[in-house]
Amino acid sequence: MLYIGFGTFCTSADGKLTTNHTFQIKNLTFEKVQESFQANLRDFFSLLDLCKKEGIEVFRLGSNFIPYASHSLFRQEWLSRLEPYLIEAGDKIKQNYNIRITMHPGQFTVLNSPKIEVLENSLRELKYHFWVLDTLGIGQDGIVIIHVGGIYGDKKRAIERFINNVDENKWLKKRLAIENDEKMFTAQEVLDIAKTLEVPFVFDLLHHKLNPSRFSIEEIFKTWNGKGIPKFHLSSMGKGKKGIHGEYVNSEDFMELIEMLKSTGLKKVHLMIEAKQKERAIKRLKEQIEIHYR
Repeated sequence: MLYIGFGTFCTSADGKLTTNHTFQIKNLTFEKVQESFQANLRDFFSLLDLCKKEGIEVFRLGSNFIPYASHSLFRQEWLSRLEPYLIEAGDKIKQNYNIRITMHPGQFTVLNSPKIEVLENSLRELKYHFWVLDTLGIGQDGIVIIHVGGIYGDKKRAIERFINNVDENKWLKKRLAIENDEKMFTAQEVLDIAKTLEVPFVFDLLHHKLNPSRFSIEEIFKTWNGKGIPKFHLSSMGKGKKGIHGEYVNSEDFMELIEMLKSTGLKKVHLMIEAKQKERAIKRLKEQIEIHYR
């Protein structure tokens, strides 16, 4: 029987808890960074407590955990001053929580841009994300998920550029995972890239439905060799522009993904619920599908 471990991300459904406290860049000082970081750290543990209470097994930490840490104006010695707090937090996580921690930088982290400054900024952003997870002592299953990026008028060249940039920065392979998107790169295209680079592929069902292709779900599973429990993204269409996430997840979408996964022989997967109602959406989905989870 396939076991599903659910995941949520960044904030609580009511918005009262968040790991993305920040401030305006014009006010950048170490004092402001530390103030927001400490607020994020407090809420992080409150969110982990919430996950523990609700039986949620995966939590995606907000990219603003340390605000502006990858910005050119951010002084790197500030990270050294914050490092002891992260080490202590990592020890607390190990002792008190059996929850997988992952991260997912925003849309401006693009490794296949033809502009060197965009690539350099993206690498700095990823180094920051890796540093956070490394300093927390998170294992290899603490993946950092990104999309492939843009097409820039030539999809084949864009794919080659992505592969080359990752190969030239081999440290990325320690945590990097890639995801299909709703407009540019299909599941099959991302699967091919993941197999070439030997990095995990995080399959997103909604993105696949909006940008379909033929692919092997078994091949997706194989990309996870040695990188932890395979992780998938699930959301339902919301109101508004194409691809926007809904408040909750429809049970039909859940069952569609489960049917796809049955052929893999997997015993367990992690399912990140990308719904606006976060932990409430997970609770409702469990009730709808009438399946009991540990």
